[in-house]
Amino acid sequence: MFSLYSFVHSSFFSVSLIKVIGAKSVSDTDILALSGLIKGENIFKIDREKAEEKISTHAMVAGVKVQKRFPRTIEVILEERIPAALIPISGGFMHIDMEGFVLRKDNQLNIEPLPIITGLDLPNTMTVGEKINSEKLDVGLKMIEQMDQEAKEVIAEINVFDSQKLKAFTVQGTEVRLGNGENFQEKFGKFLLVLKEEEKRDRLGDIEYIDLSFSGRPVVCYRK
Repeated sequence: MFSLYSFVHSSFFSVSLIKVIGAKSVSDTDILALSGLIKGENIFKIDREKAEEKISTHAMVAGVKVQKRFPRTIEVILEERIPAALIPISGGFMHIDMEGFVLRKDNQLNIEPLPIITGLDLPNTMTVGEKINSEKLDVGLKMIEQMDQEAKEVIAEINVFDSQKLKAFTVQGTEVRLGNGENFQEKFGKFLLVLKEEEKRDRLGDIEYIDLSFSGRPVVCYRK
């Protein structure tokens, strides 16, 4: 019995490797610093739940699992939050995910294009890691969720100021009138078809707005 106790507490079970798996936007160093995990500690003494709780406080972490790989390895498996949209604030932009969590703040647009959601009335005191509770934002995120990749590459901005007069703006600045929050997917499909038709006619630059706020064929209004 004494021999077993001595073996379990011997250096044979001292952690020699801590691997962070799934980290892309956050550094392994930051995650390890948060976790409190250190090399040299006996693997049986590692409190997995406590480490997971600490790591979960990071704004970019959606989920985490700490696993022991005997005899001397610890794996930290991360699920990162994915930026889905930008919200303009004084001096820059907030990056948010599909759940409305603030991931970070930047003073300029990111290289990776993300749709900008405007028409929100939010305090500048929103902090990284905080969840934004806003019905208007929920509408904007619902719109983004129903966009396919083609629509995401064309739509630069979504304005949710008036829930009955929702608007989008293309990367060329064309206004798209969407009406209320019903049938987003169908409306985006019609919108993309209109763009392709107008592109064939070489009239994309002449469009002032596209109206999809009612059922039936979209109305295209040209600049005079």
